[in-house]
Amino acid sequence: MKKIAWVLISLMVFTAAAFAADIEMKSVKSSLIDKIGYDPEAKTLVVQMNNSSDTYTYEGVSQAVFDDFLAAESKGGYFVEHIKGKYGHGKGE
Repeated sequence: MKKIAWVLISLMVFTAAAFAADIEMKSVKSSLIDKIGYDPEAKTLVVQMNNSSDTYTYEGVSQAVFDDFLAAESKGGYFVEHIKGKYGHGKGE
């Protein structure tokens, strides 16, 4: 059973990373975040962190939240307050 769970988790991470690769990423000025991207049809936000290649995919994010995130003076602050822990996410490379 544990082996099946690991296979499913690995598949989800791989799928999230592959999907994220299709989203155009924009560099942002932030000490926490390197790039962000958004697919409005899928309502999917992708966030690549600074100082690593970690990329997180967030599902169910509205266009308004993405626009506010992109316009925020502090991208890291907006991310922590409005996105992190509020949407389902997957981690890719």
